[in-house]
Amino acid sequence: MKRWFVLFIAFTFIFSVNTPTQGSEANITIPNKIKVGLYYGSSSRNSYELSSDVGFVVGRIQNKNPFTVVSFSDKLLEVCSASSSNFTPEKSGISDRETAAEYATKLINRGTKCYLFFDNSWSVWVDNNSNNSNAASDLIMIKGDSKYPAVILPVSAESPVFFAGSDLKTPISIEGRRYRGMLEMTTSGNLIQVVNELGLDEYLYGVIPCEMPSNWDIEALKAQTVAARTYAVANLGKWQNYGFDVSAGSSDQVYGGFSEETAKTNQAVDQTSGQILLYDGKPITAFYHADSGGRTEACKDVFGIDLPYLQPVDDIVPSQSPYETWQISLDELSKRYNTYASSSIGDIKEIIISETTLAGRAKKLLLKGTKGETLLSSDDIRNLLQLKSNYLDIAQDQTAVPAANLGLAVLSGDGSKKNIRLSGINILSQQGINHTKGDCAVISAEGIAKKITSSYNTPNTSDDIYVISGHGCGHGVGMSQWGAKAMAENGYSYTEILYHYYTGVEITP
Repeated sequence: MKRWFVLFIAFTFIFSVNTPTQGSEANITIPNKIKVGLYYGSSSRNSYELSSDVGFVVGRIQNKNPFTVVSFSDKLLEVCSASSSNFTPEKSGISDRETAAEYATKLINRGTKCYLFFDNSWSVWVDNNSNNSNAASDLIMIKGDSKYPAVILPVSAESPVFFAGSDLKTPISIEGRRYRGMLEMTTSGNLIQVVNELGLDEYLYGVIPCEMPSNWDIEALKAQTVAARTYAVANLGKWQNYGFDVSAGSSDQVYGGFSEETAKTNQAVDQTSGQILLYDGKPITAFYHADSGGRTEACKDVFGIDLPYLQPVDDIVPSQSPYETWQISLDELSKRYNTYASSSIGDIKEIIISETTLAGRAKKLLLKGTKGETLLSSDDIRNLLQLKSNYLDIAQDQTAVPAANLGLAVLSGDGSKKNIRLSGINILSQQGINHTKGDCAVISAEGIAKKITSSYNTPNTSDDIYVISGHGCGHGVGMSQWGAKAMAENGYSYTEILYHYYTGVEITP
């Protein structure tokens, strides 16, 4: 007769990393475990399907210590929420699952719906047919495909129910996606919240390939890993009201679990294990984004917090990214604003960049439409207009050709042609040196002088034709991922990449 057993698993071990920082000794504690929110809030469900190649161990966590209640040889489990008000205890104080199952089977054969309940001892509960669907769920019901009746476990925020592979190593699947570690479930109303608890580096195995293409240079992947690990450590407990540290979505770092892992990104995690970015002895807020467009942004101009390690820097190597230059029409801009804004200003006829950041991005944008006008702040520029970034060029006048569209090229010393952006370039004319902050003209191949309007020109009529172009993708703060790729491909190490984009930081050994 197989008895249920207690299995303790160490979830709370941490290790300390001591590193000299800013001329002093800093004691940095990096957790060995992290909790990731998979399903919570509006994404929660009242039932889930779990699968495992090796079966399951299922148990409860009490006083932060997990202990196993029951093992399932089943490869597939159905898990759903339930309320104790819908059941009536039939027999209590049973010593083990097998004895409880034998008793329940006799009742089942007589047509009674029976379940095995465990709360420090086994009981047999029967369905009382109350169908109280409005009652809050305080139970987790687990049904396998074997002969045993479904098992019911009490659940609370302080005592979640957990699921793991029977060998505690093999990833298990929930709703078709596999995860390392264990899955913890609690209830809220009639819904079940799911949290994945696993090792910090195991978490990063599932993050890096979701945040950066796994076929990129290994040095870029290692830079991404250190930034992502730093972000995770700095944000531990961010979602403590929900019972986890970070979410699996884009509100933190995208985490795809074991299903997204690759050998190369796992290598990047392993080769940088334990390393995070510090400033003044503390983990930094390691923001990163897709493409800076050539220059990163100050944190204070985007998030309103002046952080000394998040200051504007120029990309060392041109990124050659698909976001380097992009365009949007005035009609499309009008459609987007009128779709996402709470009130319409009609068709947009005039755009004025009324304030820029230190790095040159639009901080305030004045839109004038047929039904009114509005002044957009930095956040609204990206959110309401759905732009890739705030790094904008606005060209006007039917005779003007935006620098991004001119196709101007210079012949370099090696004989190759390179496109250039005219903003901020000095041109030698007959009158002397002209700066492209004003209008200038170049002679095309056809011998025609074409006027170029700089990105800083202020529109003055609503009848002109506008060409809105932009550069980069994302908020622009911290490390540019495409910039990191370009640096790595040009021989820079991951530490050089990180020291370039994060000013004055140290990396733990």
